[in-house]
Amino acid sequence: MSLYQEIVAAKIEHDNHESDLYFIDNDESRKILAKYPQKQENAKRFKHATTGAMWWDVPFAFEPFWEAKQKRGT
Repeated sequence: MSLYQEIVAAKIEHDNHESDLYFIDNDESRKILAKYPQKQENAKRFKHATTGAMWWDVPFAFEPFWEAKQKRGT
């Protein structure tokens, strides 16, 4: 499984901007992220503008973006 797939399977609240994966910061999401040291190294926390909750931003980890790009051949 990938980071994205584990986040989805765990039903952790998530979102994206283009290829960046965003997900809420909690105990479960931190445990999942820790399994992916390269992704964790590039991950940054940010405060959600609407809710004030802390979230993770993981560059290039939103797989549906890459799948769609591959289908388009770009």
